[in-house]
Amino acid sequence: MLLMSFIAQKIKKVNVPKVLSLVFFIGLIYLIGSSYFKLKTWLTDERSLPMTELILTGEQKHISLQDVRNILISQKSRLNFFTLEISKIQSEVEALPWVYSASIRKSWPTTIKIHIVEQSIVAIWNDHDLLNRFGEIVYASPENLGGEYVSLYGEDKYSNDVLITYRKVNKLLKTDHFEIASLTSDVRQATQVVLKNGFKLNLGQEQKLDRIQSFLNVFPLLGKKYDTDKIDYIDFRYDTGFAIGWKQNEK
Repeated sequence: MLLMSFIAQKIKKVNVPKVLSLVFFIGLIYLIGSSYFKLKTWLTDERSLPMTELILTGEQKHISLQDVRNILISQKSRLNFFTLEISKIQSEVEALPWVYSASIRKSWPTTIKIHIVEQSIVAIWNDHDLLNRFGEIVYASPENLGGEYVSLYGEDKYSNDVLITYRKVNKLLKTDHFEIASLTSDVRQATQVVLKNGFKLNLGQEQKLDRIQSFLNVFPLLGKKYDTDKIDYIDFRYDTGFAIGWKQNEK
């Protein structure tokens, strides 16, 4: 009887509303936690919101849809609207040789949109690479591009300088309808130009544009006195005058 009385007294002292509130609070925390983990699992599961549609825009002369698809396939486990790593895909797309830049965005609920800006090629570099319009080397094969672009040669670290020289020299030569086939800058940055008519112009390191102008001034005079088809090169690396090299020692 004493034990039952003791228990009854303890029960009377228990604050039932507080106990119920505590139980409710613990249950609510559990429910929120469980819902959070279920939601997180659903959001990160590629089967829940898979990226199933690719829209590729921009110039695609050298980049194919399959090139981009291959990159996305390598990210297959994360092709979910919420877990898609845009920065990683962007860096991999931009690592493709012919891509200058790429912008990527997601479109709810299953679409990824990629816009490509291809490299703007202006020259073949050292026979095995390319140069874009900023003088940056593009490590893509120039195969099948030989007749379309001028060939430039030089050290990689001076690629932009060589391109600048070519543009200045080419602009001057074009006034008299001469076209450049190739331009070479050696380790001393001395320049040789080969024209499409076969002429070689040795310009040296300095006063290159002045020497091109000298060529333009003297060429009509040479045509009156010599058979210019027999000229191999004209060397302007002299303080005064120039030297002519003849094909097979002919004059």
